[in-house]
Amino acid sequence: MGDVRVAVVGAGVCGVTTALELQALGVRDVVVLDARHPGDGSSGLSVGMVETQYVEVPDIAVRAHGRRYYDAVERDHGLTFVRGGYLRTAHDGADLADYERSVRRQREAGVPDAEVLDAAEIARRWPQLVVDDLTGGLYGPSDGHIDGYEYCTLAARLVRERGGRVLPGTPLVGAESLPGGGWRLVTGREPVEADVVVNAAGPWAGVVGDLLGAPVPLVPQLHGAVTVELAAPLTPLLPFVMDYVPGSGQAGVYFRSERADQLVAGLHVEEAVAESVSPDVPLGRVDDAFLEELVERMGERLADTDGAGIGRSWTGIYPMTPDHRPIVGRHPARADVVCAVGGGGNGIQLAPAIGRVAAEALTGAADPTFAATDPGWDPARIADGAPAGPASAQTP
Repeated sequence: MGDVRVAVVGAGVCGVTTALELQALGVRDVVVLDARHPGDGSSGLSVGMVETQYVEVPDIAVRAHGRRYYDAVERDHGLTFVRGGYLRTAHDGADLADYERSVRRQREAGVPDAEVLDAAEIARRWPQLVVDDLTGGLYGPSDGHIDGYEYCTLAARLVRERGGRVLPGTPLVGAESLPGGGWRLVTGREPVEADVVVNAAGPWAGVVGDLLGAPVPLVPQLHGAVTVELAAPLTPLLPFVMDYVPGSGQAGVYFRSERADQLVAGLHVEEAVAESVSPDVPLGRVDDAFLEELVERMGERLADTDGAGIGRSWTGIYPMTPDHRPIVGRHPARADVVCAVGGGGNGIQLAPAIGRVAAEALTGAADPTFAATDPGWDPARIADGAPAGPASAQTP
């Protein structure tokens, strides 16, 4: 596969990671296109969590892979990885039983330090938290967060250093399938020819899929985050607290210490329950309804918030799929299109696995990384077709 020409559309976290994984598997001719520049979209607006606190084996496997990946980028290339810990709350005995299984499965996946805490232990470690309605939680002390923008710019530099090209300010506006095979991509600059195109366009993946004749069902959804300015410093600092149970279908509140006198907070859901938006929707401050729900939910989980105020806020887009799972691999309608889309609100932590699966699908790896723990991302499940997301004239 060394001579195959690959164009990756999108220089967000999934695009640049897929490019690096292709190079690691021996693909020499890799070009990454982006309408703006690496990390300029929702990847750079993410709160950047990297954690493994899930229950099902495939979910843990792909996230443990991501943890190891970012550990290596930190060690080898200086990526900032803040390990503040991650606490997922438990509301009943069934949650705790699931979390006990998670700890065992995490150990099997190479994550040795996850633990189940009862409510009393949570209160002892972080007395600022309200635990009256909790039975406990699942805690990963080595989990943490990265800056998505820092990672994307670093990864783009590595792609270039390894012989690839990264073309900022190069939107994809059209695509022509060539008679002898391959693609001629029409951009806002010079055309780009490639044998295979990787759709890693984040919220614009539906648009790109339509241009390539390889549609993907995508439901872009607007989500936001805020800083909370505290009247007095918190001691000790809080881990990333996620008061949400995956699969519940209802948004949960999250927050973590950014520094002693500031929190980062938001609402998170992994199901496509919000209204679909155009990927070109203006990004900016969160609305009043979001703030009202966030303040109410934080007040239920965090004590002594008197005097706290909302600082800055921002919005980004979760590129959701209807079944809440990424779509990764060769497209069922176009084998010369590889999908690396649909990370939803987990794009940062899933990008290493998405990039690896996409690169292995493109190169035909004989021993896929997740063969024994298939996460169910195969694009074959969209073979019957589904409506794509809102269209736009300009893509990443």
